[in-house]
Amino acid sequence: MLHLHKKGFPALSTASTVLWGILAISSFWTEPFQESHTGPDKPRVLILTDITSLQAGTGEPDDGQSLIRLMLYTNELQIDGLIASSNLGHGQRVQPDLIRRVIETYGKVQPTLLQHDRSYPPAARLLGLVKSGQPLAGPNVPVTTSVGAGLDTEASDWLIRVVDRPDPRPVWVCAWGGTADLAQALWKVQQTRSEEAVKAFIGKLRIHAIADQDATGPWIRQQFPTLFYILNRHNFRGMYRGGNTRLADSGWVATHIQQSGSLLGALYPNYAGGDIWSSRIGRVKGIKEGDSPSFLSLIPNGLNRPEQPELGGWGGLFKKSDEGYYQDQIDSTAGYATDPTPYMASVYRWRPAWQADFQARLQWCTRTYRQANHHPLVRIDGDAALQPLTRVVSPGSDVQFDAGNSTDPDGQSLRFNWQIYPGSLPKGFVLTGDQTPRLRCRIAKGVQNQSISLLLTVTDTGQPALSRYRRIVLHVR
Repeated sequence: MLHLHKKGFPALSTASTVLWGILAISSFWTEPFQESHTGPDKPRVLILTDITSLQAGTGEPDDGQSLIRLMLYTNELQIDGLIASSNLGHGQRVQPDLIRRVIETYGKVQPTLLQHDRSYPPAARLLGLVKSGQPLAGPNVPVTTSVGAGLDTEASDWLIRVVDRPDPRPVWVCAWGGTADLAQALWKVQQTRSEEAVKAFIGKLRIHAIADQDATGPWIRQQFPTLFYILNRHNFRGMYRGGNTRLADSGWVATHIQQSGSLLGALYPNYAGGDIWSSRIGRVKGIKEGDSPSFLSLIPNGLNRPEQPELGGWGGLFKKSDEGYYQDQIDSTAGYATDPTPYMASVYRWRPAWQADFQARLQWCTRTYRQANHHPLVRIDGDAALQPLTRVVSPGSDVQFDAGNSTDPDGQSLRFNWQIYPGSLPKGFVLTGDQTPRLRCRIAKGVQNQSISLLLTVTDTGQPALSRYRRIVLHVR
């Protein structure tokens, strides 16, 4: 049985009590706002999407699904661009109007979302970030058709402007389709700037590409080998294949998304189509969202470490290739022997958590603060930061970690789970209390120069149950 840790509702300050009296007449406002998300933990994100449809049975509506999910995470991420890139095999065109339609729908629920987090941006800001890219691109379209002199686009120029801003945070480019506009931006910078300036520009970029969907992806990696580049060839299929697919099927979509009462949920298409394995294991029905791992890996939830994709997270697990870019890594999760590829387990192992998170945010679109569920706050030894804790200990040590001061904003009981992730527990380490708030780690005297990566998951008892995480890196010296 999991240990349950009970916390009460936070007391209202005098100022909050006065505010309660003023606003009690409102049918919506019943709790203080959640703290807004600001500071260095909020990643800068620019999306390249080959969105073609928002309707099941028309084009490929999977990008529309991902974009709707993304809207509910605009409080966690600083969106700096929403680029309509080439539709590739669905026509050499771009469709920024579909992006705008999703944003306009988001704008109708944003006032209610603000009750749960004040940092949800206004729709007008997001609409100003929609740009059109290069329509002529594809796997069989020569790079020189998409990239070169006279081929600048609104999107490629915007990307350069975003990266050039005096902001120390890197810019994450999530490529849901092709990368032609990124390639053009890089080409232009290379042609017009000094070697040192090009190096500085590249140093601010982080790319997460969902496969190579046009010819420019391989070209970019060849021309700019030092660029931080994640090539997600297989992991992304864990959004809809493998594991407990009942959490991603058409019934789940209908019940928990389309019938959630949210206008964004009502817009969400119930996918019915195929993928590379359809002839073998059946068509895809419900959620596809193969592009979502590119931003799920960026959400500051205590698990994800965007700069260290080898640690794994909601967006998958990766390792650095001999060529210098990151590629899919097989997760240590058991039970993927019958999967078409073992790589996607690194995404679907987290499906219960990221689907519950999505479901809760859809509820935020229509519910007051008191009616909805919110994430627990994880504290280890009193520290509530999201960054991993690092401890250096000696062989023969007996180390303890205390998460008993973790709290839930809704006053719910909390469940605790400590595990090794990624990897497995090496010899010489013994963990006790892994289902309680307090973990004890005993290290044998013979252990030398080893490190383990501990992961604490704290889950509340709400509906749906929400999780937050904290990592600990333990070095034995």
